[in-house]
Amino acid sequence: MDTEKEIAAALAHEIKNPIALIKANIDYIKAYSDEEMLPAFNVINKELGKLNDLISNYTTILRPSAECEKIYPEDIIYDVTDEFSISAENTEFLFDMETEVCIYGDHSKISILLFNIYKNAIEAGSSVVRTKLYKARGNAVIEICDNGGGMDTDAEKNIGMPFYTTKEKGSGLGILICRTIVDNHNGSFDIKNSDTGCSVKIELPINKTPEG
Repeated sequence: MDTEKEIAAALAHEIKNPIALIKANIDYIKAYSDEEMLPAFNVINKELGKLNDLISNYTTILRPSAECEKIYPEDIIYDVTDEFSISAENTEFLFDMETEVCIYGDHSKISILLFNIYKNAIEAGSSVVRTKLYKARGNAVIEICDNGGGMDTDAEKNIGMPFYTTKEKGSGLGILICRTIVDNHNGSFDIKNSDTGCSVKIELPINKTPEG
């Protein structure tokens, strides 16, 4: 990572510390304030949360990859969807996955990649999310399709642009992070509208490291 990125990453990390302190003091003051002041405190906490998420997403892009390791995407997919199945009980996850499909890369970054995709599908109001995992053209292919209604024309055109978002609490970095992670693993990332929602297709090289 070059000097500019190192400085940016360090600065982002340092900003998170005063944010945590500000939030703690806001919560303390809130406990001793009149009830009519609660909406103002809620707005402050919401904005601090958005700022904290923004910094976390930014540092995710800048953080160097860990040592390359053997990864089974199937295991990560099950781990992430199991995590969401508790909070998204109205969403059904369906799977059609080949076993023993492996890649080499940064396990934590691939987990973040898949977490962001499933999070988007759930936040779109999907009742069903379908996942396929298979091998093709020397790649591990992951297809994730939801029935959340898809994107409007403006969103489809601008999705992945830094800070573009249609979510009230979104940072606009989720898809950018996904694409960056896939690019760093020498793969391809495609998101588009399907018949009932959105379809994401990820291709990652099999038995190749992010360095090639």
